[in-house]
Amino acid sequence: MISRTQYKQKAGQFQKKKLSKELLNSVFSSKQVQRKFPIQAALHIVLDGALLGILITVAIMSSVALHSQYLWTKSFTKLETTRDLNRRTLESTSILESYLLRNQKLSRNLVPTKAEDLIYVDRPKPEETKKSFDVTLKSRLLEKISSFPVKSGY
Repeated sequence: MISRTQYKQKAGQFQKKKLSKELLNSVFSSKQVQRKFPIQAALHIVLDGALLGILITVAIMSSVALHSQYLWTKSFTKLETTRDLNRRTLESTSILESYLLRNQKLSRNLVPTKAEDLIYVDRPKPEETKKSFDVTLKSRLLEKISSFPVKSGY
């Protein structure tokens, strides 16, 4: 039996039907859904807003976390550099001290002491130190002025 149709049909293919725009608008219209199911439509609007808010919050918190991690890394690098410089300074100081102690005669004359062996001297009174400072300052100033060369002539 052979059936004859007006349209040629290819084997294994389905015909595509296009829905009219009016049908699509009537089925998926948000206004119509809101009228039929107002609670469900309100719930969708709330959930859409919540999801958008969560996405924005995640983006902001991610950028804050990345920025704070960058700042922490920068500070830690400075801390490492400071520690390295401090270690080098201590090493240099200890090398200099050992060299000076080996090469100076005073280091052989120094002896270990105890707290009982120390002598405590009273602090001088501030009035006396100020007077002696003023006297020495005046004498130094006069000495400096008198040591300037005198130019003869006009």
